[in-house]
Amino acid sequence: MTSERQVRLRLEHRTISDAACNPRDALSYPGITIERVENDDVVEQTWIPLGTAPDYADDEALIAAWHAAVQWSRSYTDSHPT
Repeated sequence: MTSERQVRLRLEHRTISDAACNPRDALSYPGITIERVENDDVVEQTWIPLGTAPDYADDEALIAAWHAAVQWSRSYTDSHPT
């Protein structure tokens, strides 16, 4: 088995609730999870929430997080040629 780093992006909803106030009240919102995966194990996750009307700042946050993850994935292959 060879060592491998991957970056995965996944659109998903997260749900939060405040059990102290009312456990039946929950807020669900969409976002993108950026996973850093090494040898099929998730080693880090970054959550980028998406608003109902994403703006420039939302785009920049997603691009910056994705860029950092891609750089991480390349850092292993650059130092461990096959």
